[in-house]
Amino acid sequence: MTPQVLILKPRPSVRASLQERWPRLGVALVIGAAIFWIDTFTALSSAVAVLYVVVLMLAADVISGRGIWMLSVGCAALAVVSFLVAHGHAPSLAALLRLVFSLAAISAAALLMQRNHAARQLLVTQARLLDVTSDALFTRDWQGRVSFWNRGAERLYGWPCAEMLGRAAHEVLDTRFPEPLDAILEHLSRKGRWEGEIVQRRRDGEIRTVLSQWTLELDEGRQAVILETNTDVTQLHQAIEALRRSEARYRTIFDTLAVSIWEHDFRPVKAALEALHAAGVTDLRAYLAENPQFVREARAMVRITDVNATALKMMGVAEKTDFFAHLHDFLPETDQSFEQCLIAIDEGHERFESETAVRSRSGELIPVIVALSFPPGGACLDSIQASVFNLTERRRLQARLDQARAELDHALRAASIGVLTASIAHEVNQPISAASNAAGAARRWLAQDPPNLDEAHLALADVARASDRAGEVVKSVRNLLAQAPTRLANLAVDPLVAEAARWVSRDLEAACVELILELGCAQAQVAGERVLLQQVLINLMLNAAQAMSETPAPRILTLRSHLEAGHVVLDVLDTGPGFSEEAAERACQAFYTTKASGMGLGLAICASTVAAHEGSMHILAAGPHRPGGQVRIRLPLADRPD
Repeated sequence: MTPQVLILKPRPSVRASLQERWPRLGVALVIGAAIFWIDTFTALSSAVAVLYVVVLMLAADVISGRGIWMLSVGCAALAVVSFLVAHGHAPSLAALLRLVFSLAAISAAALLMQRNHAARQLLVTQARLLDVTSDALFTRDWQGRVSFWNRGAERLYGWPCAEMLGRAAHEVLDTRFPEPLDAILEHLSRKGRWEGEIVQRRRDGEIRTVLSQWTLELDEGRQAVILETNTDVTQLHQAIEALRRSEARYRTIFDTLAVSIWEHDFRPVKAALEALHAAGVTDLRAYLAENPQFVREARAMVRITDVNATALKMMGVAEKTDFFAHLHDFLPETDQSFEQCLIAIDEGHERFESETAVRSRSGELIPVIVALSFPPGGACLDSIQASVFNLTERRRLQARLDQARAELDHALRAASIGVLTASIAHEVNQPISAASNAAGAARRWLAQDPPNLDEAHLALADVARASDRAGEVVKSVRNLLAQAPTRLANLAVDPLVAEAARWVSRDLEAACVELILELGCAQAQVAGERVLLQQVLINLMLNAAQAMSETPAPRILTLRSHLEAGHVVLDVLDTGPGFSEEAAERACQAFYTTKASGMGLGLAICASTVAAHEGSMHILAAGPHRPGGQVRIRLPLADRPD
């Protein structure tokens, strides 16, 4: 049978207000005084003192339990005083019995009032607890009309108690039930309880999800009353949904990652290692080296709990249920990495990496790098994830790269030989041409009638000098390309320039080029190798002559020298078309040329030769204020002139 309960009224006060307390106490005192006067000064023979019970009843609701006892003692004292005043000299038996009856009535009334006060205080305390609880708690009848609405309900729904009393709660809150309301009420009437999640709307329109518990009770009139307690679980649902989305995102990343991910359970291995230490093993490394059987047994303890799709594809397995169950199922017997993994677990490392091989379903050995992350302190070893990187394609690419590098090295060696040959040919070409021209001149002088022997001797001397110079050029170029140390000597600048000009004088005359020397460094010396520096000047002068070959006269080539900030500056200027911005920037790069038949090596060799002498060479672009070509060389002055 459903027990009866007392339905709490809305917001019962802990005590009556002062406006209610003092009038009731005043009336009680007046009645008490009237009873005392009647009992003392009238001849009534009835038990008037019994009426003190009325005083107790009036005052019991507005005084404390202790006050009830004090008031009852006062009423009893007044009854005794009245008895002594009226019957003190010769009390009759009837009067004495009336006094005893009155005192008994006062005592019984005080006891009942005290119990009632305690019960009322308990109710007030319970009501206060219901009012301060964080959950929404309210009572309603079978039609849903609210009869009690605590502060938790006010905070949750935003509706004050005064506005909710007598209204249908679930209509006001626009409640959405997980099943039809009739089915819920039918279950409530049969079981006396119902619990479920419902969705409700606050006063401000915000939607909240609550866990609702309904209890069916009967009030004093045997009417059905529903006690409803609602706990807000909106944030809990949001947290659960966020966790679900996070897990789904993690699962998506786990399954679609291009790297194989394997999840292991290392707890049995940890227990086995602890058992070893408990048995007295202190040096695990030495123990594992002496007991390889333990390593094999420990490897069989590690269970694979999950893998991603990439791992399935790498190992040639169709479904996760078909994947290898334990670590030893895919590690070859020759594996040495697991022993180091045991040491890492035992020493509490947070990360372990090793290169090993795994055996696929088809038996193929796949080279891999394994990286495991362990939690700090060696706890939670039931879900250790390992990233397994397949090295097969990397090694295949490495082999191809090594082959391509070998082929490239061979091609570079061949190209270097070609560049060296072209460089030597380029530098030797000028003295050979000079020797050829001098030999032809000697032949012409000897062919005259009579032969001009003096001129022929001079021409043959030029042939000898050109031949010697060709040998020096070949030697110098080879030393330069081989990065052999340059033999430096202090050289007078102006004589060096003048001698280089004499070497190309006949070529310049043949090209109708006028050579002008403006030399201003009579005493200046630079540290360098004569042949190389002269060859730089010769190359620049011949290039200038070729650049002016299609230029109308006058064709003028000017060599200038002057001192500037501790350096000798040599300028080679011509009246040709000059260099464009791009050509000026790239002219010193190997194999760059603007000539149809050029090799693109002359200026590059000149620049490297000047750099070997700790100098610099710059090509200046032609412009409105700088017509023609101009090459500037800067060489540091020698520290100590000879």
